[in-house]
Amino acid sequence: MLELDPYLLRAFLTVAEVGTVNGAALSLNRTQAAVSMQIRKLEELLGSDLFERSSKGLELTNNGVLLTPYAREILRLNSEIGKRLNGKMIEGRVRLGVVEDFAATRLIEILKSFRDQNPKVDIDIIVEPNKRLAAMFENEKLDIVVCDTTRLNRKPTLVWSDRLLWVVRSDMVISTSSPLPIIMFEESCPWRTPALTALSGHDLQWKIVCEASTLVAMATAVRVGIGIGPMIAATIPEDCRVLDHAAGLPEPVEVSIGLYSRTGAPGEARYLSDFIAQQSDLRRP
Repeated sequence: MLELDPYLLRAFLTVAEVGTVNGAALSLNRTQAAVSMQIRKLEELLGSDLFERSSKGLELTNNGVLLTPYAREILRLNSEIGKRLNGKMIEGRVRLGVVEDFAATRLIEILKSFRDQNPKVDIDIIVEPNKRLAAMFENEKLDIVVCDTTRLNRKPTLVWSDRLLWVVRSDMVISTSSPLPIIMFEESCPWRTPALTALSGHDLQWKIVCEASTLVAMATAVRVGIGIGPMIAATIPEDCRVLDHAAGLPEPVEVSIGLYSRTGAPGEARYLSDFIAQQSDLRRP
């Protein structure tokens, strides 16, 4: 019967998140040798390698990927049991930055569940464009951030993959015989370039008729009938429809949103980060 020491699992998850043993040691306030020994001990206990070296640092093996959600759940339960038995609850304040498309959809139910279980944790929810969120996170003004993976030059804890679909008002007729009216993100948005690339990849005529700075602006422009806009499925208004790219229209655009936790963030922030990962369909890249 396996006896998985929470200290070994915490070291494993920290190395997986940071990507190096040295970085994990700094985060855990331990020596590099101590963390290396913990990883070796866990691998010996499981009879399997959990990491392999790459040009980017340490990458999880297939078994390491398999262990990750179980390790997070074991640590979460370990923490919860200790607090419940001692009559204590997690409390404190977390600064959470979220890209609008995630905040308006998946985050609502996740935070509702978290709040029901942890009523003493206060959460500042900051919804900003990707670029602004990344800057705030780098300046340590956020404990956790959920934003586009191209905006931060660090390894995300987890990644959520989705597609931007081309959407129009339900009663709007689209013809490729004339330039397609395109509603596009503003220039600072990281999704603008791949969206434009998708348009340029076809023998299509198109023109940008509107620039949208927010999700609300994009949805409004599409619903008004100004043109065709790229949107994540969960954010598409009920009175709109997705275009069939098989009819010679642009294909969906792949996007990736990462979950990042600040090194040295308070315990309640780490707990919320783990909770988001467990309650959503986020996956390791």
